[in-house]
Amino acid sequence: MCYLINAMKKYIVALSFIFISLTAFAIGDDVTASGHFSVLNWTILAVFLLGTTVFGELVKSKDKGLDGFFRGGKQLPWWAVSLSLIATKTSVATFIAVPAFVFSMQGDLTYLQMTIGFALGNVLFVFVLLREYYKENIYSPYEFIQKRLGVKVSQLSRTFFMLGATMSQGVRLLGTALVLSVITGQSTIVCIAIIAGFAIAWSYIGGITTVVWTDAVQFIIFIFGALFALIYAVGDIPGGLGEMMSIADQKAKLSLLDLSLDPHKTYTLWVGVLGCTFFEFGSNAVDQVVTQRALCCKNLHEARKAVGFSVVGVITTWIMAFVGIGLVAYYHVNPLSPELSEAISKEPDRIFPYYVVNALPEGISGLIIAAMFAAGISTLDSALTALSQTSVMGIGSILFPGLKTMPEKKVVKISKLAIIVWGGILALLAYTFSFFQDGGLLALGFKVPGYAYGTLIGIAFLALMRKGTFSSILIGSVLAVIAIALMHIEGISFFWWFPVGALIVMATALLNHSINRHKP
Repeated sequence: MCYLINAMKKYIVALSFIFISLTAFAIGDDVTASGHFSVLNWTILAVFLLGTTVFGELVKSKDKGLDGFFRGGKQLPWWAVSLSLIATKTSVATFIAVPAFVFSMQGDLTYLQMTIGFALGNVLFVFVLLREYYKENIYSPYEFIQKRLGVKVSQLSRTFFMLGATMSQGVRLLGTALVLSVITGQSTIVCIAIIAGFAIAWSYIGGITTVVWTDAVQFIIFIFGALFALIYAVGDIPGGLGEMMSIADQKAKLSLLDLSLDPHKTYTLWVGVLGCTFFEFGSNAVDQVVTQRALCCKNLHEARKAVGFSVVGVITTWIMAFVGIGLVAYYHVNPLSPELSEAISKEPDRIFPYYVVNALPEGISGLIIAAMFAAGISTLDSALTALSQTSVMGIGSILFPGLKTMPEKKVVKISKLAIIVWGGILALLAYTFSFFQDGGLLALGFKVPGYAYGTLIGIAFLALMRKGTFSSILIGSVLAVIAIALMHIEGISFFWWFPVGALIVMATALLNHSINRHKP
């Protein structure tokens, strides 16, 4: 009990100040802000933020060393790791951008074809690279690459990861900030700062152990939030589910399969089976934001269960897609005003938060807003620990060799400082991305890491084969980035960027290997 009281004292002042600030912000006059977010809703949100912070303090690792901070001492149960994986990969994009895509003028259910790739990518990781990672007893995939292909290649891979991760996480931070902006009517930059502050605090408290356990709790919150959103979306339409589906059918929103071979189309069955599989494999295998969790289990068997079970996370995507169908029907029956309709068309990702705050009953709206926060912050705090580990123990230890002989507690303090720095960087990126939302957050969230992760996937496969020199991989990486840029300009679906980038890097390195092998 004393420990609980001390933990609460440690954070209650700061969080109370933030909560009071949020309440004061709620008087904003933005066209899509709401005056209906009641005291009850604010209380639910405050309890969620304060309670999660205190919980994070209570469950943090007792191991003060690097292994405890970055891998939880490899003692975390597989089911908690699995829930954390789902929470990390779900992100606010699922809660906000999927309903927004379905609601948009050209939207329908074809995005759900991507869930095939999300499942296959997990299976590919389990049977291709996860075993090798546990055999090498590593902290990150870049250590695996370093052991197989050398320091220079590992530094190249770390650079690509940090570029891809900072850009993609900046988008996700922006998405969560939009929720807060809709509620309060305040500027995007203020909302970004508040959310980044909580993510930094949760990562700083106890490293990966705190992140995994708070993510597990947040997954439970946002899965219930998604279910409540779907139930009320159906219940708000006269005629219920039948009428909702009828309206959606009239508006051509129920298309599920697209067999087109046009590479310019974003969501087709072939993109889902091939392009999205590579994307998801990369997220698991070479994105430390996700991979770090898989490395926290007690052994390979536990890790395989964690990654395999995380496939059920696609259920959340299906739920939120049908929430989008519900929004289509609801605003067909209750049309938006011309002013609001114009505002939503400019920032389509605001439609679901607007519905939650204005159309749902008190308490329920507070729960769903808390679920959105859970989805957004769970991804962001995961990114902060991953970026901290990569920058300090990876690049930092090579640039500053003294880190290798420094006491672990001191390195942990430096890693915590890195969390704060990376939090600031992500906040600045999120604000920058707020000016480039024309295609919506769903597309932006996949595009920004596309230049980096295809190359990373190729390097990981080369490390598995133990083939490739730094010069050939560097040339391949440059060619891959050029090819992806051309695909971007030509409007080729961003999911194709991942396999194309990987294949170019691999082909260049393997061709060079073959030529050198046959030289006299």
